[in-house]
Amino acid sequence: MSSGSSLTPMPEFRPAVKESRPVRLAFEGPSGSGRTLTSLLVAAELGEQVALIDTERGMAAKYADRVPFHTQEFTRYDPRSLFAALARAAMRGYPVLIVDTYSAFWSGEGGMLDKVNGEARAGYGGNSAGWSKYRPEDRAVTEALAAYPGHVIVTLKARTDTVIETDTRGRQYARRISVRPEQRADIEYDFDAVGTLGPVATVYFGKSRIPALAGEVIEQPGEDLGRTILAWADDGVPNWPQRSFIERARDPDATVDSLRELWSEIVTARAAGMAALDLHDQPITLAELVSNRGKQLRAFDSAPQPDPPAPAA
Repeated sequence: MSSGSSLTPMPEFRPAVKESRPVRLAFEGPSGSGRTLTSLLVAAELGEQVALIDTERGMAAKYADRVPFHTQEFTRYDPRSLFAALARAAMRGYPVLIVDTYSAFWSGEGGMLDKVNGEARAGYGGNSAGWSKYRPEDRAVTEALAAYPGHVIVTLKARTDTVIETDTRGRQYARRISVRPEQRADIEYDFDAVGTLGPVATVYFGKSRIPALAGEVIEQPGEDLGRTILAWADDGVPNWPQRSFIERARDPDATVDSLRELWSEIVTARAAGMAALDLHDQPITLAELVSNRGKQLRAFDSAPQPDPPAPAA
């Protein structure tokens, strides 16, 4: 295939290096398995300030005496609201963010499935039309979580099944096990590690990019687990999406050249999808913020400027 002059030049191949980047974690499990507490204990080791997006009617506050955190409660779960919350958390510079539970924005009231099904019930082309309309919102949240300028932990409700097991004395008992989380089928690929919480204070890591966790069953998960995760996240060449990207994009003294330089850094840090606030405090992606400001500045520079006032007689 020949390349035309209009195509963007392809970057050169270069040696790959281990990067130091904020971690993306998910803890899945049924109600009562310890998703919230485990997330908070791990989060406390990842950063000094923790923000938690609460979809569980304030239940996380039960643990505020063990882990200090700031919280924002949701009762409806439109993905656009989550995107806006990510933007505000990024603006305030929280180094650790927990979404408890991420499943609510998929299967809860006003969540993604609600929106898609509502489109079908309205007769606008069935589920396929609904997904075509609302999939971009889901992608925007996925990108914003990936580009958040800090560590991210989400919890996932898990569909469960019951199995019959036998204890050491030969007695049978029923045990609930996680089958799969309430989210889209490939959700695990968005995270560095996904831990499945068991019924007796254990977590199993099946999928993990963190070598120390892959295939491990950890009892009483908490601070030690957090330190293990932080050591892996901090190891390597720093390439973090930065909160300063938003500040520089909103800088009233920004120029076309400074925005062009910023754009290069954003691409390198893979932070284009970061949720930000524009100059009117409306949620927007970082890429859109930089692009819009650049267009405004170029339009201003090319507009005819008024003549200076005539000197006084």
